[in-house]
Amino acid sequence: MYLDKPAQGMLLGAVYYGVVAVQLLVGWLCDKFGKYKLQMALGSSVLAIASFASPVILENAGVPYYFALRIVKGVAMSFALSSMLPMLTRWTTTQEQGLLMGIASAGIGLANSVTYPISGLLCQHGGWKAIFYFGGGCGMVASFLIVCLVYDGPAKHPRVDAEEKQYLLSFQFQSQTSKKRRVIPWAKILCSVPVWSVVVTNFFFFAVVKGIVLNLPIFVRDVLDFTVTENGIFSAMPLIAALLLHLLIGPFFDYIRNHNKYTPTTVRKIFHVVGTLMPGALMFVSSQLSSEYKYFIISLITISYSLTEFAVMGGFGYAMIDLAPDYIGILQGINKTISLAPGFITPLIVSALTPHGSSEEWKHVFILFGALYVLSCLVFVTCGSAQQQSWGKAIKNDTVSALSDSSKPRNNFA
Repeated sequence: MYLDKPAQGMLLGAVYYGVVAVQLLVGWLCDKFGKYKLQMALGSSVLAIASFASPVILENAGVPYYFALRIVKGVAMSFALSSMLPMLTRWTTTQEQGLLMGIASAGIGLANSVTYPISGLLCQHGGWKAIFYFGGGCGMVASFLIVCLVYDGPAKHPRVDAEEKQYLLSFQFQSQTSKKRRVIPWAKILCSVPVWSVVVTNFFFFAVVKGIVLNLPIFVRDVLDFTVTENGIFSAMPLIAALLLHLLIGPFFDYIRNHNKYTPTTVRKIFHVVGTLMPGALMFVSSQLSSEYKYFIISLITISYSLTEFAVMGGFGYAMIDLAPDYIGILQGINKTISLAPGFITPLIVSALTPHGSSEEWKHVFILFGALYVLSCLVFVTCGSAQQQSWGKAIKNDTVSALSDSSKPRNNFA
């Protein structure tokens, strides 16, 4: 089945229509009810079923219906993945945040890194349908593991040691009871400069990293002229390198921050500069190289992409937790609703810039990526913060009512 460039761009980005559409809903559900396990299991199951159904839809219904199915997959992916960060805040402490967040989120990097080489082999030896069946099978296994192993918090886990459970609960910012009665400071959230600095930073940053992940196989095929199997291997190299660095940066960030030599804001901004300016510079260098230096280009892209983990793990990536840990679900909902929009915008822009897939056209793409990295650096360095905000701790409705009642004049004749 042949698809022209605009159609490829639309299909690549279709998932993110679904992802963006429900981010606020997922965040609100997480903060309101805390049923992370249910949301993750439901999302993973729907994602698996949609993957199994993809070949049938493509062959019998056509591209428009497959486009709609990918939107459904995006909704399911949002429930499966966006519930993870709010849940992790109940299982981590500030001292161990980088290490445990890094380990927990490493699965995403591992999946991304093995997808391309496995897909290349499956396509070559089992046909294109095998890719969808393999993905669906992985989704069903994930759903089973979520049901069996994931718990919403330490208090609900039957096998956590009592001492460890008490230790984790002592770091919790609020109980489930207070969570259901609390007031969400919408006005302060929406007027917060640090919050919007993360959102805007993430918008520019995500436009590049998702642009690389989605379009690197096309660039490798059209410009560098590798085989299908080689394409899978070389397209995975940046993701594998990023995964390895991902596991190292979390503990390194914890080590630097826990020594209290620099403020949390300073530490995050240093990591962020390394994770954005250096990749941006390498993007500009890559744009000036001809395809005859294809191995060098792949090396530069690999180094560039892996260095972004400094920004993700130590820079802006988890800054929302610092700002308002009690409202992380809502904040991430706002953040991802806006910042994940490049997931469906970037493929369209790249397709428009590379109608013939020539080396000269792709140079403009790499220059654009470099500029976006620089913008993401400037926004967070100038406006970002890792200081907990005055409104970042939850206030219960009954507390507000009590304060309100105390300010009213009393009727002494009652």
